[in-house]
Amino acid sequence: MDLTKFRYFGYISIFHHVHTMDFLVYTPTVTPRIQYTCYHILSNMLGFNVIITQQQSELSHFKGPKLSYSQNKSNNCINITPHTLLLESKIIKQSFAVTHWNSLPILFETTSNEDIPFDIFAATFFLISRYEEYITEGADIHRRFEGKKSIAYKYDFLNIPLVDLWVKQLGEVIEGKFPDVKITKRKFTFLPTIDIDNAYAYKHKGFTHNVLAFVNSIIKCRFNDLSHRIEFYFRKRKDPYDTYNRIFTSLKENRNAIWFILGGRKSKFDRNISISSKPMHLLLQKIANEFEIGVHPSYASNSNAKAIAKEISALSTSSKQKITKSRQHFLKLSLPETYRSLVKVGITEDYTMGYSNVIGFRASTCTPFTFYDLKSEKELPLRIVPFQVMDVALLNGLKLSAQNAIAETLKVAEIVKNIGGCFVTIWHNESISGVNEWKGWEDVLERVVAGVNQLSK
Repeated sequence: MDLTKFRYFGYISIFHHVHTMDFLVYTPTVTPRIQYTCYHILSNMLGFNVIITQQQSELSHFKGPKLSYSQNKSNNCINITPHTLLLESKIIKQSFAVTHWNSLPILFETTSNEDIPFDIFAATFFLISRYEEYITEGADIHRRFEGKKSIAYKYDFLNIPLVDLWVKQLGEVIEGKFPDVKITKRKFTFLPTIDIDNAYAYKHKGFTHNVLAFVNSIIKCRFNDLSHRIEFYFRKRKDPYDTYNRIFTSLKENRNAIWFILGGRKSKFDRNISISSKPMHLLLQKIANEFEIGVHPSYASNSNAKAIAKEISALSTSSKQKITKSRQHFLKLSLPETYRSLVKVGITEDYTMGYSNVIGFRASTCTPFTFYDLKSEKELPLRIVPFQVMDVALLNGLKLSAQNAIAETLKVAEIVKNIGGCFVTIWHNESISGVNEWKGWEDVLERVVAGVNQLSK
């Protein structure tokens, strides 16, 4: 048999090789885009051992589950008509209509008389490669792609893991066409994450900083902050951002939680105390004894590999952990440059894929995936773990009360649970401080974690 096997680069299936049934894909032309997408959908998401062949005769003789990705229709297999997207090797402005199939929005519709009436491979690739972020003009003041400019927001599917729902439908088609196939049901996972942008509000900031901050509070008439500062200085109040014991208690059943720590030199948007300072060293040791730590690359280091490497080195030294995970400060993501820099410094997983002002599914999925670099047309050894909900988006973006924030978060968790996906949330130590804009949010993290953990049982 002249079968060409392509291995998914460095990726571990979410099924951990529960079964290894072969699945044959016939395509007259094999491109890196086709290879990448076939393996993500059929291997990573559905658990098959994928074989790609360019020989139509092999399609005819193959006895197991199979699919023809070509213009020519074949008997006894699933037929999908290709869009040109996966045959291209350039970034081209794409034009398409969003239609519907089985009550789901679809891209790249083909013909209604096929088992799958749209190019699920091209549509999935378009969404998880973040193709639109390369071709959509405009960004916010931090040069970030805005959620409200995405097609998911425009066509009202930002609130669902559309790719996962498509793949679930594909799995049902496969089981219907090939009765011997039984696709393993995916297991829901919950991953709470904590960002430390500012370890303390007042402590360990230095005399000059505190005097200037005190004066600033007076000038800007921030009397609550002024009152809190006075109480802290006279030892009548603990530092409001020192919420770590409360977070530890909330996460006592979630030891998989990851803490992302901001380092780097102080700047307008980077205000944490030094990673190498004694107070930060003690805090990091306390966290590292219980949880895994990741780097929160500073605003100033965004696509500067050397600067990120220094921050990782300092964080690794203080925490005594090997740092392999990251999330960009301010979710500042420039594709593909940011991810290329992370790969250069040894980061293997990134948790930036989400929006700062809306909740939902930026890449239309709740399944981790490896990043495809559209400018170099190759897959990078970087696992992208999308998040769905961030505290700042709930408060500032959606203007929700604490009670409604809990309800909306649990609603998204339920959606992810129903598809067997990975539910990822972002919280900050200051968001449960109960001061300033976070007044009334003291128990939000605790209640959300308890609610999601209950869903997991």
